[in-house]
Amino acid sequence: GRPSSASHPKADRRASSELGESVERLVKSGLRLNGQPTEAALHETLIEEVAELLGARRALLVLEDAGGSRVAGAQLPDGEDAAALLAAIGPWVDEARTLRSSRLRHGPDGADPIDQRSCIVAPLLVNRELLGVLYADLEGLFGRFRESDHHLLATLAAQAAVALANLRTQEGLERQVAERTAALEQRAGELALINSIQQGMSAKLDFQGIVDLVGDKLRE
Repeated sequence: GRPSSASHPKADRRASSELGESVERLVKSGLRLNGQPTEAALHETLIEEVAELLGARRALLVLEDAGGSRVAGAQLPDGEDAAALLAAIGPWVDEARTLRSSRLRHGPDGADPIDQRSCIVAPLLVNRELLGVLYADLEGLFGRFRESDHHLLATLAAQAAVALANLRTQEGLERQVAERTAALEQRAGELALINSIQQGMSAKLDFQGIVDLVGDKLRE
């Protein structure tokens, strides 16, 4: 007879279990990313999450700044250089910037899987604004990225983009508060100086006495 089109129950349960675990891990990763107090801590945590979630051999976080791109975080095998890796994957990073989409690659083409390297590049986007690019790879000797890994990294990049945008907004607000506080303190000092001069005048100090009073207040 014809083979049944129904899935095997054990395979369904296994797939469902793997999906549930992936969702749970992503939720925990999102919470951990959003709980970081500074950008530097967020960068470090993101690289750790990439290595843990995907088992990546290399992880690279490239951020977009006014002056161009910069490596904000990396995990590499001993002896390897983040700048050299960024130069090597430059065309893929440029593609992610232009297309605003993630991609999974296996190469070199035609090689046996064990001789290939799996690479994933995912942009960090918030409202279509590009904040940076996240990269991960794995040699065939250590494993192989699948589409599920691709989706994991793309989702992680989206979570990281939101966490980074939130941190920058918070830091911007704190900077505004600090600037306004400094301005208020300066204005309060100016008013205190004016008040001192007025007191000196009301006490009928001579001109030199007022000059001395102002000098004392300025030194304070």
